[in-house]
Amino acid sequence: MNEVEKRPQEMASTYFNPIIKENRKPLTVDELDKETVCLFEQAVDEAFPTEREVVKKRTRYLIPYILQAIDWENYSSPLHGWHLAYYYKRDRFLDVTKLDYEYFCNHTLLINSLEQLGLEPEPTFEFILFLKYYYTLRSELHYSPLEQLQQLKSALDVDLERASMTVSVNGKNFKFENKEFVKALFSGIDCSKLDYFKFKDNFNEGPSRDKIRALDYYLVKTLLDYLPIKVTNRRGRFTQAERNFSLCVLNFCGRLTGGDIEGICSHENNVTFDKLMRDFKDTPIPFAMELFL
Repeated sequence: MNEVEKRPQEMASTYFNPIIKENRKPLTVDELDKETVCLFEQAVDEAFPTEREVVKKRTRYLIPYILQAIDWENYSSPLHGWHLAYYYKRDRFLDVTKLDYEYFCNHTLLINSLEQLGLEPEPTFEFILFLKYYYTLRSELHYSPLEQLQQLKSALDVDLERASMTVSVNGKNFKFENKEFVKALFSGIDCSKLDYFKFKDNFNEGPSRDKIRALDYYLVKTLLDYLPIKVTNRRGRFTQAERNFSLCVLNFCGRLTGGDIEGICSHENNVTFDKLMRDFKDTPIPFAMELFL
């Protein structure tokens, strides 16, 4: 049983909640007004009464990410403690991701990069932990049968000339190369009559929703967008300190490994960071909790 199956309250759903904002402009906690921050902290007081100050410190950098991704005004109710208690489950995050704060603090190159960017270790670790957890869940999700059918029908509309189909039954293959027949077969399916839960909310069998490198990009780019980085002397799109930080994060999360950690997490490995940013440039980054709202 995989992690998604173990957590029924976080089962993915194709009901993408309309409170998710599209094309949102990233803000950092330093760019939020004090009243907004106070409202968030009141929700923390409600959700974590016995450890409120610790949680406030840990979640400081997460405030704009959570509030900006969720349109609380259109949600018809203000931000309450139960929202945070539901989505910020630190013990579960640590158990699933296997990330460790002590190891984080002992990652010299990572800590050095934080100092260069003017970031505090603890809230930065919590942001990484939060994103890593939800993107780990996302990495386990696949396209549902209904989504695959919709993609197939769209592909047939665009490029019918190269359409063919092979169906395997008990080791026997049946191939259909008549493109008009293939299109007619699938265009005649009434999706509204398909079993909703069996075909629309089954995310365990189809192709993966995201490439692993895409998840790396989501993680790194989100951190660069939302962390209150103190940038000086920027000459290009990213400073060397930002590159070093990103490479260190990927190393810390087990995505860039090897013997020469200084080579992995420095200017010597800029090509890896630059290629990641180039390959997924302008790719819409899904809100980490999007599939679970």
